[in-house]
Amino acid sequence: RLNILRLCKNLIRPVESQKLHESGPMSQMVTYRFYIGRLNMYEDQHGIAEQNLDYAFRHCHRNAIGNKKRILRYLVPVKLYRGRFPTPQLLDKYGLDEFKPLVAGLLKGDLRTFQDGLVKYQDRFIRQGTYLLLEKCKTVCYRNLFKRIHLILDKHQISLSYVARAFHWLGMPIDLDEIECILANLIFRGYVRGYLSHAKRVLVLSKREPFPSSSVILK
Repeated sequence: RLNILRLCKNLIRPVESQKLHESGPMSQMVTYRFYIGRLNMYEDQHGIAEQNLDYAFRHCHRNAIGNKKRILRYLVPVKLYRGRFPTPQLLDKYGLDEFKPLVAGLLKGDLRTFQDGLVKYQDRFIRQGTYLLLEKCKTVCYRNLFKRIHLILDKHQISLSYVARAFHWLGMPIDLDEIECILANLIFRGYVRGYLSHAKRVLVLSKREPFPSSSVILK
């Protein structure tokens, strides 16, 4: 409530040193994992955050719809950042309409749809503390956009001028230097396999799985 996250460590340390978090009523276990998962998210420990929030969601009582929805408001952004997408049925079941344009944009590499959804529900995401993480999901959107361009052209050597045209069509014109920066980041993070030829302004993709599959459906 004080919003001083660094003080959380003073509470977590004695709990975990006494292994109090490993057994007890399931309601308390779920609550603990929920808050620890949120803290992990704020500290950019996304893998651990996903594990804790996923545990909380899967062990939450089936009739506690409100609590499941609270957990998903943090679990979905973490999974989106890690390239895992919820089903439309799950979003409908828990009334999480704010994520629909984001998921649609990410799946298609449609930056315009993604950005419009982020702006539309900006205040809600800021209040929940998930806006910055969702903003980072743009990296996944870039990855899927480049994948679509690759599938359309059916080439492993792609001129960056084609990429620039795609951005222009989306109403987001950027220059080739910025495109190179985006691609360099994607290659560094393992979203794209290949290399850039700066002299020729060409992206050379690996012939073996140039876009590593990372999409896992959250059911």
